[in-house]
Amino acid sequence: MTFRPPEPTEPEVRPVGPAPRVALRPFVAILERARSQVGLQLTLSLLVCFVAPAILLAAVTELVQPVLGWVLYGVAVAYLLTCLLMLAEANLAVRRSARALPPPASDGWDPTVTLIVVAYLPNEVDIIEETLLHLCREVDVPEGRLQVLLAYNTDRRMPLEQDLRDLAERVPEIDVLCVPGSVSKAENIMGALPHVRGEVTAILDADHHLRRDAAQIALRWIDQGYDVVQGRCIIRNTDRNVLTKVIGAEFEGIYGIAHSGRSLLTDTAIFGGANGWWRTDVLRRLGVDHRMLTEDIDVSMRALLSGYRIVHERAVVSTELAPATFRGWWKQRTRWAQGWFQVTIRHTPDVRRSRVLGPWVRFYWLVMLVWREMFPIISLQIFTVLAAQAIAGLPFHLLRDPFLIATTIITLLTGVVLGLASYRTATDESRRALGLQWFVVYCVLALPYTVLKNAVAQAAMVREIVGDRRWMVTRREGPRTPPRTVLGGPGSPAPGPGQPSPAPTRTIESA
Repeated sequence: MTFRPPEPTEPEVRPVGPAPRVALRPFVAILERARSQVGLQLTLSLLVCFVAPAILLAAVTELVQPVLGWVLYGVAVAYLLTCLLMLAEANLAVRRSARALPPPASDGWDPTVTLIVVAYLPNEVDIIEETLLHLCREVDVPEGRLQVLLAYNTDRRMPLEQDLRDLAERVPEIDVLCVPGSVSKAENIMGALPHVRGEVTAILDADHHLRRDAAQIALRWIDQGYDVVQGRCIIRNTDRNVLTKVIGAEFEGIYGIAHSGRSLLTDTAIFGGANGWWRTDVLRRLGVDHRMLTEDIDVSMRALLSGYRIVHERAVVSTELAPATFRGWWKQRTRWAQGWFQVTIRHTPDVRRSRVLGPWVRFYWLVMLVWREMFPIISLQIFTVLAAQAIAGLPFHLLRDPFLIATTIITLLTGVVLGLASYRTATDESRRALGLQWFVVYCVLALPYTVLKNAVAQAAMVREIVGDRRWMVTRREGPRTPPRTVLGGPGSPAPGPGQPSPAPTRTIESA
């Protein structure tokens, strides 16, 4: 079988506007340099979001002295509202009283399932075969009804490509597709869609290992009328270092608390890029946009605005690999933050005018989009106020104001409550790997870790404004004790010494 996906279209060429005025040329030159220099982007973020506001506040305070107090109260109210929303989500997620898992399909509905595995091959060369074999062997889908479709791009020819074609000859569930000209995950997905045979399609990254019952639970929700089911992602390389342990605890909070609580609160959710299960016809109708850095959030918004239903189910579990270095973490979170910023700019007007979304869901998504972008800037203004007070020689308000003291206590306790709630709703795998102690560590680090993520969000905004939209690849590093890989089809043992490999069932060629 030869896959020949359509050639990618030429990028749109934008007309060049008139030359900037002489007075603006130094500023324009700085922005041009910032497109390719991350250090300059961080410097601009610091200047725009901290240094300039601090100087401005100090100057205004000389004229209107109460202004610092007003700003400080505004920041405190922002923290308070955000904490109350997170606590409401945590309450629902822990209680989980609003929705039970639906029963299996009563009419015998048993759809075919395609698992699209998206990979940038040089980056996933050490893990891709293990992932493909795990999905064929471990996922509970009836024989003959599963397709595992690897859609990858590469910037060079690699010996592994022939190994993958040989693997596809031996394992009938596996199809292998090289997407020519692709430079993004979205283009790989679009190249794969014409070759999908399943009625339901799950999108997975190359490091994702599904739990055995993931497909059957996801299919229950689709049978109940939902168009997309977003599962839960947990970290399996928590034994790497302190960073992967912190991310492991963080992911339990993201998927076990925030996403789950949001779905229970508003009956809405997002597709998070991996472990997302789609009705194939809906995914084909919407497509994914390679111009968006978070094409997953973009297609989520387009699905919701088109009237499709998305649900989050934390029992649909997949494990993945966390970045094991701070550099990898920074790249990943920068791409996420910049992608969310792009989605906010594109879809906020549509959400505000939508007649498909109900009033409560529309309000909630406006909060999710607009407030999500405003809060990183507002929250860090506490440091701006402190700097302005120091410049103006004024006393610190926090130590004597009851409201500021109360909001500070609530903010600190919210991190503790969310950390403990994450432990209570955590999967058995995460509890065994992390133990209660690392969730406690995460509670202690919650405030500085949030400040760091907000700083990343500010830098990501600058990156988008200056036009730096390069895709940043996150390196994969597996656990120190990787699982044993078994070759062959579902349930088949590895060939022993002197035993022949399974006979080829068909020929798979990459285009």
